[in-house]
Amino acid sequence: MFKSIKQIKSSIGFITTNTTRRNFCSNKIGGFTIKNVEDESKIKINNEISEIEKLRKKLLYQSKERGMLENDLLLGSFATLNIHKLTESQLRDYNLLLQQPDPDIFNWILKKAEVPEEFETEVLKLVQHHCKNDPLGYTRK
Repeated sequence: MFKSIKQIKSSIGFITTNTTRRNFCSNKIGGFTIKNVEDESKIKINNEISEIEKLRKKLLYQSKERGMLENDLLLGSFATLNIHKLTESQLRDYNLLLQQPDPDIFNWILKKAEVPEEFETEVLKLVQHHCKNDPLGYTRK
């Protein structure tokens, strides 16, 4: 069947030479398209994540991995559904909220304790509204 490695590489559509790398994008029905790349240093892969996306991922993780199971469930479900909708200032407020002790956050969310003025933010109101409206879906069918 195959007599050399070069035949195997060419059969799967990828040939490497000293100066040129050819990538064959195979479409079994429509044929082949050839893309020559002379200098690989010119290829830039944009896989950088913006600072705001890093913050979103951090907050999502912190919301799901709390010290109290109740906060894991409430904040985790809120973050999963809403973290991508929050503005940068709301994300900063949410970050400050998550830095507080779990029992305090839990009592503020359920309105069992008075919320300090610096935490009376739109984000806390969104979390409270989320938690008031069956966040885990227990009553849904």
